[in-house]
Order: sequence, then C-alpha cells, then structure tokens
Amino acid sequence: MRTSATWCLAARLALAAVVAACSSSNAPPSPVPPGPLYVANYNGSSVTAYAAGATGNATPTVTIAGSNTGLNQPSGVALDAAGRVYVATFIDSVTIYATGATGNAVPTATITGSNTGLSQPEGIAFDAAGDLYVANVSNNSITVYAAGTTGNATPTATIAGNNTGLSGPEGIALDAAGHLYVANNGNSTITVYAAGATGNATPTATIAGGNTGLNQPLGIALDGAGRLYVTNYGASTPSITVYAAGATGNTTPTATIAGSSTGLNYPSGIALDAVGQIYVANAASTNHLYSITVYAAGATGDATPAVTIAGGNTGLNGPTYITF
Repeated sequence: MRTSATWCLAARLALAAVVAACSSSNAPPSPVPPGPLYVANYNGSSVTAYAAGATGNATPTVTIAGSNTGLNQPSGVALDAAGRVYVATFIDSVTIYATGATGNAVPTATITGSNTGLSQPEGIAFDAAGDLYVANVSNNSITVYAAGTTGNATPTATIAGNNTGLSGPEGIALDAAGHLYVANNGNSTITVYAAGATGNATPTATIAGGNTGLNQPLGIALDGAGRLYVTNYGASTPSITVYAAGATGNTTPTATIAGSSTGLNYPSGIALDAVGQIYVANAASTNHLYSITVYAAGATGDATPAVTIAGGNTGLNGPTYITF
C-alpha cells in the first residue's frame, strides 16, 4: 500500500452537575459534536462513515462500496463545503459522490486521465476557496484543481522538482491562510509551502532531523492554534508527534503519544474535532480487527484511548485517511 511499506467517535463527556445557585446562566455550553467521521478503507475498497458518539463495534451510518462506485484501493478522503465526498484511489483517480451517498453509488464525477498529473494519489484536502489539493506518491508532486473540476483536467498548479523536498508525499493539510503542509513518507520530513506555491517551490519551513521523532510520517492535521499533529507509520513504536505552531528544523515535539496502552498500530490518517480530540486510523489489524482510536485533547505519553471503534460490524478494512 505504501511505497516504503506494504501497510468512532469520542463519547462526549457529560456536563458535571452544578448546584442550583450557579445553574444555567453560568454554565458553559456543551461542545458541538463532530459530524460523521469518514474513513477510506484501502483493503476493502470502501468508504465508511460513523455517527458522532460511535464507539466499540459500531455499524457505519454510511458505506460506499460496490462495482458502480469506481473505488479501487481508496486512500485519501475529504468533504467539500457542500458535503460531497472526494476519494483518492491508488489507480490514479479522484472519485466524487453526492452528499449523503451510500451503497453501490455511482460517482457524480471523476478526475482521471493523462492530463491530470495524478500518480498514485494519497492525501487530499481543500483550501478555503474550494480548490482541491492532491499528494501524488509516485511522482513526488502536489497537484491542485479548481473547485468543480472533473474529467481529464489539467491542474491549475503543480508543486514538483528538486527544490521542493517532496519525497513520497502522503498526508496534506492547509491552514486558514492557505499554507500547505505535507508529510513526506520517503524522507521522514514535513515540508511547508506558501499559499499559492507552484512549480519547483522551496519550502518556507522543513521539519526534519533526529530530534523530531518523525519516522515515515503519513497523516497530518492542524488544530485551531496552528499546532501540527503527525502520525508516524514506520516507527518501531508507533507514535503521534505534535509540533508547535511555526515549528521548523530539527525541533523536538511538544508532545508524543506512544506506548503499549495507546492502541496505535501502523497509524495512518489523523483528524481533530472542534474540541481538539484526536482521531487516528490504524492501518494494521490487531487480532484481525482494524480500529479508529480517539484521544483526549492534549493527550501525551502512553495514553489510553478515550474511545476505540473496532469489530466485525464496523466495516473497517485497512483504514487509511479520515475526515469530518
């Protein structure tokens, strides 16, 4: 599944009871639960979604699978502002499904063809304008497509070349200002590019070196404060490493989630909800069961998941990237 290796949601904490004298007017509002969590299942050629609050052996609320779907080793998954589902498949296509699609759904559109520059696409993400960014593992590039693109479309921008530092790019993320963050599985780095970067662009920042804890990184996500969360797929001890906003160079993580209690097993995709809880897809199975593990905001060390989605009913089968 990888060029370098053949490879749910958190239950809401109940609000504490308050005494009558300091009731409703002083109590903070409950956080808004996240929307459905979408998961691309590489081995199962499917996309599954789980309701807010899902845990344990949860049945998906959505399963996109079947011969009509065009899914073949799906990796990246992202939702646009209208809720349409975009899926990168390892056979050089991005398939698009209507909001709420499920079952053996025919894509409403597909981006594929020799003009697209797609080459074993993996991570995908949208910017604030609705433009689609795709990480292409095989040719070490990031290709960008205008909102609404379909068919054999030429990218509006392509980041590629020796100056870029791209090496087996996998997970990608964009911040509110349009800066692009890329996890490079091939050389264990994180590279960052200016908004609108194209061509043989030099990164504005590179996180790399022995202090970083990076080891074949795959998934990447940002929280609201600009902190960067990375899954390390190749580590002998699987881990999640966290970096301060603006981190660069041979920087030490501000936090590392790793250890026997974490349930991490070849961690791949990663996503954060609005309250900072950390969701991780584990691409390898434990006792033939794949999982999504969820950690409390600020978790570090040998943290036990707050929630684990796993079991025969879940439909998880080689889960890769995830998104809300």
